[in-house]
Amino acid sequence: MKKQLLYLIVLLLNVNHLSSQVPHIQTRNHLTLSDWTFKKGIYNGAEKSEYNAADWATIKVPHTYSMDAINGLGYYRGQAWYRTMITVPESMKGERLFLRFEGVGHEVEIFINGKKTGKHVGGYSAFCFDVTDALNEQNNLIALKVSNKPNFRRIPVNDELFNQYGGVYRPVHLFSTPQAHIDPNYYASPGVFVETKKLTAQLAELEVRVHINNTSANSEAEISYTILDEKGNKVWSKKQELELENKLTVAEQVSIENPRRWNGRKDPHLYTLQVLLKTKTSTDTVTQKFGIRNFAVDPNQGFMLNENNYPLYGVAMHEEWQQVGPALTKEHHQTDLALIDEIGATALRLSHYQHSDISYVLSDEIGLVLWSEIPYVHNWSGREGGNAKQQLNELILQNYNHPSICFWGLWNEVRSWAGKETPAVKLTEGLQKLAKELDPTRLTTSASDKKMDSPMSRISDLQSFNKYYGWYGGEADYLGTWLDETHKAFPDDPLCVSEYGAGGNLLHQDIKKLEKPKGAYFAEQFQTEYHETSWKLLKDRPFVWGSFVWNMFDFSVAGWNRGGTPNLNHKGLITYDRKTKKDAFYFYKANWSADPVLYLAERRHTHRTQREATIKVFTNLPKVTLYVNEKKIATKSLTSDLATIKFSEVILKEGKNKIEVRNEETGLTDVVYWEIQSDKK
Repeated sequence: MKKQLLYLIVLLLNVNHLSSQVPHIQTRNHLTLSDWTFKKGIYNGAEKSEYNAADWATIKVPHTYSMDAINGLGYYRGQAWYRTMITVPESMKGERLFLRFEGVGHEVEIFINGKKTGKHVGGYSAFCFDVTDALNEQNNLIALKVSNKPNFRRIPVNDELFNQYGGVYRPVHLFSTPQAHIDPNYYASPGVFVETKKLTAQLAELEVRVHINNTSANSEAEISYTILDEKGNKVWSKKQELELENKLTVAEQVSIENPRRWNGRKDPHLYTLQVLLKTKTSTDTVTQKFGIRNFAVDPNQGFMLNENNYPLYGVAMHEEWQQVGPALTKEHHQTDLALIDEIGATALRLSHYQHSDISYVLSDEIGLVLWSEIPYVHNWSGREGGNAKQQLNELILQNYNHPSICFWGLWNEVRSWAGKETPAVKLTEGLQKLAKELDPTRLTTSASDKKMDSPMSRISDLQSFNKYYGWYGGEADYLGTWLDETHKAFPDDPLCVSEYGAGGNLLHQDIKKLEKPKGAYFAEQFQTEYHETSWKLLKDRPFVWGSFVWNMFDFSVAGWNRGGTPNLNHKGLITYDRKTKKDAFYFYKANWSADPVLYLAERRHTHRTQREATIKVFTNLPKVTLYVNEKKIATKSLTSDLATIKFSEVILKEGKNKIEVRNEETGLTDVVYWEIQSDKK
């Protein structure tokens, strides 16, 4: 526990120095626009300064107006308004002014001083507008008309699998650049892209591309590049004279000798690229961290990172907490990534949409391999293609430099069964083509709940599968049979289990009452047993290039009424409020993490009727000693390949029992109390 707390403090310190979550804004004059007034509903004229908004609520961004979906108070899908007043700081005057939103759910029209300035459709990607001509030097009214109403022209077209939260639920920034600047308006990207062209142990050959915009009278400029290693040592630099145009893209070839690779959790080394664009009158600076690495997926050996086997096992997660929905602060994000680091995962699937920039930054630093995807999920309309391609452009270009990302996800469980000519299949083919044009260095993937030869399958580079044997039908151990049969039938197709999991409610501790998958009783013990079985089948099959537990955290699905708690998906390894780690969390931590683990399972099954018990311990320690009511029972060595020690036929007394396990070498202990109320007197 002390080590976990220390790690979290260090992680907070590493990120709290950021005044903005987005690195390419940090080097520029910027304001975080946190204070707004808000009202839910349709209000004509709310964009005008003379509109009377005296009764509007005062709120802080990040903000959502969809907590009703979580709390079971009805799920509002409609319009809302936000307003704020800003004065352009003296330091920004004479510069280009940009308004950047990291995410608004799910459509927004922006008005400045009563005039429409821009519109964005899509709830998960950033967007940016040049607002220089719209702002004056004194008070400016910024008004936002926001809607989370479903739209068949926007992905996702419905919210059957997760809520479509409304609101300005990620940060908003006003920032400025010189008139000649590195373009922040190119799909709201940093305007700087680093691509590894060739990599050997002796040499990394890179290409740096910079998008430049010039509205000044200057026709000449100097662009300089500097690359620093993790310790701040200069490893490469260059200067170049430019003839400026209104818009231009420059490319520079870079060679780094004896490159230190980004090597996942083993060594997540990051280089820093500083790009300066100088004219006679100004300097614009963009800094980007990047990693040098290569990877591949082999149908027999699985995932290869830097030419070495690197098994990918981890979790998927949604971006929401019970307390605040999706309106997360950087501290929320830091906590989530620290928990994923604690469990020892090597991979993370960012489901089912583009996540906040800080999640990618932290994954780079921890060394997690990421699967990041667009919200092309479940149902389709046939008219969402333009928006899907827009969101794929934004996902890739805004996150291009993160070495943690190895996979772009194109779709999840899209219901297209009628053949190869359906609009969903044609759109997927277009998305695949676009992804390879934007980024030929990474692989695409998709998550299917159908067969390998279904119409949607095998369009992306890799086809992955959501498999819930033992929960939505069949037995959990059939997963091994399916994997072996599919690998035999399709030997040239790498296999991945993109989702597997089972519900677990901490209030439900009697496995005999289990009602799966849509009943009212989800026993935690069953969830644990499900994961014990599934992991045993996955870990010994090297041809499985990745596996992702669904889900790291419980999350809300409005309208669901399963497992005894409405509006909740209980498949998380940690509760929705982040307060309790379920038994299955510690099972995976004992199997995945190098940190010492000693954990008594079934700890919440506190009231029992049987005096004879099996004590199950999740541990990666070599020896464990069991004590019952302060009496030593036995010492056992770890022989299980599932990081589990069991003490069988332990007799407990009537009434309260103290169960304790100890490891003498580390001094670690764990204690639970079980009460026996036997039916037999």
